Amino acid sequence: MTDELLMMRIDDDNYDEFRDPLKALCAGFPGAYWRALEDKPADQRYPSEFVDALMESGFLGALIPEEFDGAGLSLRIAAIILETIHSTSCNAGAAIGQMYLSDILVRHGSDAQKQKYLGAIAAGEVRFLASAVTETETGDDLAPMTTSAAKTGDVYVVNGAKQWVNNALNSDLMLLLARTSTGTPENPTAGLTAFLVDMKTALKSGMSGQAIDSMNNDGASDLVLDGLELPLDAVIGEVGKGYEYYRELAQLECILYAACATGDSAFFSERAITYANERVVFGRPIAYNQGIQFPISKAYVEVQGAKLIASKAAAVYDSGKQPGPLASMAKHMACEAAWQMADACFTTHGGFAFAREYDIERKWRDARVMQMTPQGRTALLTDIAVNDLGMPQSI
Repeated sequence: MTDELLMMRIDDDNYDEFRDPLKALCAGFPGAYWRALEDKPADQRYPSEFVDALMESGFLGALIPEEFDGAGLSLRIAAIILETIHSTSCNAGAAIGQMYLSDILVRHGSDAQKQKYLGAIAAGEVRFLASAVTETETGDDLAPMTTSAAKTGDVYVVNGAKQWVNNALNSDLMLLLARTSTGTPENPTAGLTAFLVDMKTALKSGMSGQAIDSMNNDGASDLVLDGLELPLDAVIGEVGKGYEYYRELAQLECILYAACATGDSAFFSERAITYANERVVFGRPIAYNQGIQFPISKAYVEVQGAKLIASKAAAVYDSGKQPGPLASMAKHMACEAAWQMADACFTTHGGFAFAREYDIERKWRDARVMQMTPQGRTALLTDIAVNDLGMPQSI
């Protein structure tokens, strides 16, 4: 389908007007900053200073339309922003939600929600960083979701639990998916509704959160919702349409995370090539050795292919169409390529890759995480199999 929508063109713009100031910003948060965070307790590892700087820069409002005081830039430019951040020692995981979660409000929010929140999100005054979707027992399978939202008078009462909610305890707003009615055999995800949660109010009554001691800095938490009351105007769009809205958002999410992975690949390749040219063993740099050259070259080929698919997916989105499985391909290819480049970089550095001061092992872990979430490998391949190849749904 997407091949009929547009023709590819060669994009020879390096977008230095975006890359240069971002690189300067990220230079203020070198590896030592991130390593120091990892030495702290789980509930103190959130990179607040880095996120503050990104909020103040205005870059995270790239996708919000100008009519709501955003930059109104293309998805291609938003991808460049994230790619540049990840090409440095930095990681955008703690702030990426600010860039794309508001899209659900742009597309489906009420006029009151748009007027109240979009301008403030674009300015970085209100933080929309978290989405509570997955649960302990179900993971990516949303059909058996047990978190419920029952309409009682002039409120919805929410009960349930969500797991691995990134940035929940550091966000002003959270996107919540909860079941307002049962699904059907033909459509098991029917009856899921999207809610906009005011986190400052929720955490005082009806919601509790526990930071997870994990190996990344996105402030992941487990949330328990026990009698959480949400006003009727917290519903985003139509009641029962939450799954459809989330699937739209997931396509945007995939393309942006593909950009993050591409940036990580750039970080690893630069470090690997520099070290290979400087490291002398048996009288010459190890860059002469094919055992070093070939893994880096192979990963580089995979990175270039992933960039083309990601650029095409972004172009489809920017043309006003939904990229569908093309977005899944972009994330899958980019994350697999980043992992290959990370492994090649690790091998090039040998034992030094384990030394924290090189930042290889930290970024290596980050690259592995992105293969799993959001939209893990199996979910991406299932989307491609069912919606692009016409194979039967396995669940």
